[in-house]
Amino acid sequence: MWQLIVSAPILLLLAPLFGPLVRDIAPIHLLGLAYQIIAVASLGFLAWFWLMSVYPANTVASFSFLSPVFAVILAWLVLDEQVGVQIWAALGLVAAGIFLINAAVGALSPRAVRAFPGYF
Repeated sequence: MWQLIVSAPILLLLAPLFGPLVRDIAPIHLLGLAYQIIAVASLGFLAWFWLMSVYPANTVASFSFLSPVFAVILAWLVLDEQVGVQIWAALGLVAAGIFLINAAVGALSPRAVRAFPGYF
């Protein structure tokens, strides 16, 4: 919350230095804003809190790194964006890292979990 409270006034004050504060608004801009409000913010947070109620926080937190992976895949599917081999490789590495993090936690012995309470 502090990020928003501090950055919003500063950015609003600096914005006129880089161009007009409000530009020509077209329907596509309003649709994009509605999508951000409904799909990203509302449904995203609902899904996040549901996952937090079902799974441990350390497991759910690592999946937040999948957000850019899903964004690139959706842009490729919906907007027909061109995605190069390097981007696909990077996305695969992110997904593999998340898999390894979660697999490592599940593979720990009960003794290791007891040695670091609250960490796993």
